[in-house]
Amino acid sequence: MGLQHYNEEFFASDGLTRLRAWAVDHLHTAPRVQPALRLGPPVSRPSKIVCIGLNCRDHAVESKMEIPKEPVIFFKATTAIVGPNYSLVMPRGATKVDWEVELAVVISRKASYVSREEALNCVAGYVLHNDYSERSFQLERGGQWVKGKRADTFAPSGPFLATPDELPDLNRLKMRLKVNANFVKTVLRRK
Repeated sequence: MGLQHYNEEFFASDGLTRLRAWAVDHLHTAPRVQPALRLGPPVSRPSKIVCIGLNCRDHAVESKMEIPKEPVIFFKATTAIVGPNYSLVMPRGATKVDWEVELAVVISRKASYVSREEALNCVAGYVLHNDYSERSFQLERGGQWVKGKRADTFAPSGPFLATPDELPDLNRLKMRLKVNANFVKTVLRRK
């Protein structure tokens, strides 16, 4: 199959189907990933990272924020994307860095004004995403969420992309963060 980045072109050109076909004949010859190897993010160079804030009632209540009538939409810089175990680079002046485990949806093709019934046909897969936030920048400096969400290294993701057939029931997933002195590790498990 040759070296390819899992970028927008890969997904839009049905790269996952080609990868599955390659795996049928070649998986046994593929090199094993060594546990000590530092992995990059499973998706390369997306054009945008669109995020929805306060998307769970419990999170709004926990944050002591009003449940929004409209979705809170913000973007992360693509330079925020790093692999799952990369070290966080603290922005200058950061005092309240926080983290949350999220399930990111990877869109497979250009999609605008898609119906609810057609939406899942545009999903390439799902990726664990650690949503870092610098809360003082986000909430205490003019109310623009992007100020606290956009910093480099603030979107660790991975270690893998799970395709929709691998996660047939998204409501039965358990996600957790493991925090230590060096990094925050995200883990995805089925219930």
